[in-house]
Amino acid sequence: MEEILFSGPGPAQQGPAHPDLAQPDETVARAVPRSLGVAILEAAFIQLSSSAEGRELYGDPQRGATLEQTWRTFGLLSGVRPVCLLAAGRPEVPTAAIERVIAFPPAALVDLLARALITLDARGIPVNVYDGRSGHCINLMAADDDTVLFHDPWPGRSLLCHEQNAAGVDAVEHEYGWLITRADLGKVIFSAFLWPSVWGDLSGEPTRVPYADLQNSDFFSFFHVHETAGGRTTEADGTKVRLKTGGFQEHVDLTLDLDSRGRVSHAALWLRREWMADLNPFATDIAKSFLAGFVTEQSRERVAPIVDLLWNLGRLDRATADRVLHDDAQEYAVVRAYLGVDDEAFAALASETLRAENVDREGAAWFKLAITPW
Repeated sequence: MEEILFSGPGPAQQGPAHPDLAQPDETVARAVPRSLGVAILEAAFIQLSSSAEGRELYGDPQRGATLEQTWRTFGLLSGVRPVCLLAAGRPEVPTAAIERVIAFPPAALVDLLARALITLDARGIPVNVYDGRSGHCINLMAADDDTVLFHDPWPGRSLLCHEQNAAGVDAVEHEYGWLITRADLGKVIFSAFLWPSVWGDLSGEPTRVPYADLQNSDFFSFFHVHETAGGRTTEADGTKVRLKTGGFQEHVDLTLDLDSRGRVSHAALWLRREWMADLNPFATDIAKSFLAGFVTEQSRERVAPIVDLLWNLGRLDRATADRVLHDDAQEYAVVRAYLGVDDEAFAALASETLRAENVDREGAAWFKLAITPW
């Protein structure tokens, strides 16, 4: 296997949601300024790789990073383990550390990423490119039928400009970054990282639950869940919804963030800590039902142990109760947070993350369960 190092891995430069990709008649070469957020994350990467152990895991800023190291860096900085899409026929490199790797012909991979940019409003897709001599990382921002707009973290002219690469591709400057034809990108694309939610939409295994499906679910009907008066707020990137159950409304709150397609991008159940005292069966019932009802099919196997433990609190055998109190497994940590033993806990599901927190809310103690798709 070859060792190919990719320089410049990092987060995407922000730009308009739907830039016009029509190329101006005249362009002037310039360095695209970094945003504050990009600068902060790049500084974090430098700190991560400041030790020998860090460079082994995440790469060397002076030399670059392997594909496994760039995948690990993306996961650490974003909190998400991305799906890695490989361009078939490229030099073989180690991928054993990457959880999910799927190969596509280069042209098909470019078309797939363009579809994600155009139809799913995906932005900032990290792509490793290789011209046969050196590797580099860019971020895809937008696409049309023929071209792709990308951000290049390299200062000055992009490394995909004709005089900067050995593959003969020719990126040209655009108001919001650099433009390259799909055909040219297909010549140099090596790999891409996709958020699991984007890959789920592309592969027919969505990781976000449509709000309309939830409204027709057993959870909504059993607990008589309904939107509060004036509880819907529309924002640029989606909608916030506040809901209440039919009973115990002063002790239970439910908030949802919906994306532009009406799917749940964040769901939070709030339970007043005082109401949860003495293992209140109504509290455990709604908590376990929330977990079972708001995750996708892919995550149900991983969330099932947490649901079972919550449902059986108060009648656990001694061995299980001891594991709840002392075992580091994520299902026991979530239950400890529910009991108030720990302040917070985190669990990684198949297509969502689960966070359990004890928080102060408007001067009162509350317990919060939050589900967020990857």
